[in-house]
Amino acid sequence: MKLIDKLLFLSIYIVFAVSFAQELPPVQNFLPKDYNAENQNWAISQSAEKLIYVANNKGLLEFNGANWKLYHSPNETIMRSVQVVHDRIYTGCFMEFGYWQKNDLGILTYKSLSKQLGINLIEDEEFWNIVHIDKYVIFQSLRRIYIYNVDDGFVNAI
Repeated sequence: MKLIDKLLFLSIYIVFAVSFAQELPPVQNFLPKDYNAENQNWAISQSAEKLIYVANNKGLLEFNGANWKLYHSPNETIMRSVQVVHDRIYTGCFMEFGYWQKNDLGILTYKSLSKQLGINLIEDEEFWNIVHIDKYVIFQSLRRIYIYNVDDGFVNAI
């Protein structure tokens, strides 16, 4: 081989070797026995403090990078959605939506928006998605959308 061909081959080899040698972040899988809940997880969200929140069949899971903590859903049904907005963790499940907030001891406590605001939910309604836009938190079921104004606490249903 000519010197130019050898240099071209060597440079291509180095480029490929360097590109495949990039380090990937570690991936860790967790089994239901690791987090002490059911095997079906529906949604995930992360707080500014890097805590992970998971909507699980058994309730709300909180993961701090080392330990899991389970908070049972308020009506003991499957939790379908979760969205962290500032210091609140909004969740939706069967016939219920609201938010969790840490008390003085750092334990999450639940506040039901659907009950507090006296909302007439559709029979068998489940909340599958939660979206945050500006001062609004939007709860989506299969047949309705509830727009919660965080500033004045008013809910509008579509």
